[in-house]
Order: sequence, then structure tokens, then C-alpha cells
Amino acid sequence: MNWFKNRESIRPLPKKCIADCSGSGDATENVKFWVKHLQFDGPKDHFKDYLEGYGAWDDKQLEDHEENKMRVLWCWACNCFDDPVSYDYLYLER
Repeated sequence: MNWFKNRESIRPLPKKCIADCSGSGDATENVKFWVKHLQFDGPKDHFKDYLEGYGAWDDKQLEDHEENKMRVLWCWACNCFDDPVSYDYLYLER
């Protein structure tokens, strides 16, 4: 399910997803669950551009769209946890 129209999300993340995917510790299994449960997806190029802005992954790593879905959901959930008012919806800017 596409969660984005161009670069902007069309729905917010559920509160339970934010709680499960943010905070300290390894959240990989929770993020995998929520990507599948929400059918989380979006434009490949926009996901890649957005993640490049973090500088945490190299070009080869960013070619994997399945991993990028997890990375975007995790980043968004963490941002929502830290600043819920500003990140109800996500804009995939670089």
C-alpha cells in the first residue's frame, strides 16, 4: 500500500507503531512487523533521496528498497516519538 502521494505521507503512523519502533535498543523485529502489517511502501526514488540526507547508508545499501522501507518507517517513528506535532505526517525531503 502506498503511504505517499509524491513526497508527502497521506496518513499518520499508528501510535502503537511509533511506540514499538522508537526508543532505545534494537527495534528491527518490530519495524519488520510494522512494515508488513501496514503494507508500508512509497516511491523508491523519494525514499532513497530522503535516506541519503541522513548520511548513514552508502549508495549500495540504499539500492535495497525493502531495507529502505524499514529505514524510513524507523526514522519516521523515532521522529514522531521525539516531536509528535512536527511529524504526524512525513515529507520526504532530502
